[in-house]
Amino acid sequence: MTDVLERNSSKSAVSVGAREAYYTICPVFAASNVAQELGWIEEELGKVGAKLSYLRALPPEQGYLPHFSHQFEHLFRDGGNIPSIWAKADVTDTTLLALTAGHHGGQILVRSDSDIYRVADLKGRKFGLYKSQNQNKVDWWRATSERGILVALRLAGLDRTVVEIVDAPHEDRGFGNASKPSQLWATRSRDDLVYTAEVKLLEAGTVDAVYTSHGRGQALERTGRFKVIEDFSRYPDWTLQVANSPYALTVSTDFARKNRDIVVAFLRAVVRAARWINANRDAAASILQRVTYHQSPADVAGAITATDFLPSLSEQNLAGLDIQKKFLVEHGYVKRNFDSRKWADASYLEEALRSL
Repeated sequence: MTDVLERNSSKSAVSVGAREAYYTICPVFAASNVAQELGWIEEELGKVGAKLSYLRALPPEQGYLPHFSHQFEHLFRDGGNIPSIWAKADVTDTTLLALTAGHHGGQILVRSDSDIYRVADLKGRKFGLYKSQNQNKVDWWRATSERGILVALRLAGLDRTVVEIVDAPHEDRGFGNASKPSQLWATRSRDDLVYTAEVKLLEAGTVDAVYTSHGRGQALERTGRFKVIEDFSRYPDWTLQVANSPYALTVSTDFARKNRDIVVAFLRAVVRAARWINANRDAAASILQRVTYHQSPADVAGAITATDFLPSLSEQNLAGLDIQKKFLVEHGYVKRNFDSRKWADASYLEEALRSL
């Protein structure tokens, strides 16, 4: 790890004004994505005299790594919890404001021309596993995939020793810049987002199976070249849906303490958006399709049927976070453990809810 990522060194290379906030959001089903697209975050921050900027509007060398490390002044981050856990544990001081539950734990994918019809058939076969070559960030996709593979094997009564894990290396460097998330993702080919390094190994026949997320798996199945043999979302066990989720909304701690009104304003926008999504799912699906991996608004609408977009620090959400954190610590993705309850501060969200 380079000196840039030394713990508690939160200074960014960009000059940030006292009443200026930056934000970054993963391409996931989180209300902040809709709040941003509707202009509500900027609107709410404007009410308290604050300015909002998108982290990835900066050049890749300035905006890419802080999306994962949270090592940037005055930053809000929403999305996958693996980078957020890593940032809190090993990089810088953040505060957990809210969590949004995910409902799609992922899938196991094989080639459609294979004689593999269930995970049990993978005994003695090869799993492809993504491996980032970027040493300055947590390998969140490998962590998500590794846990997914181990869960699938366990469901089939198998363990890791009966399959061969084949690394699929990827350069994993920053790309593009844009004024908002939907513009950033529009610069990327959907194929680039779906055909990850391990999927390319599967397509070539180098490996027999991979883990993939719901949106990616759906797109890959439609090519006719792949099929899903396991889907965690079909199980009633909610803990199987922990896959870089529940999504974590975090903020730089020092900034939050000095600018409580800005943090509450940001959360007001998120809560407004969450309530709107829950009541207007088809309209919301059209917006979310622009900032996720799903191919069409109809696909998004189908995927979010059971999703409650209202963020919370419920005991179940915190338990899900701890499940993810336990895996990361035990498998070496995170060096330090910490108390999730001490990381979380519900007072900001409670104030936002009271004010609406």
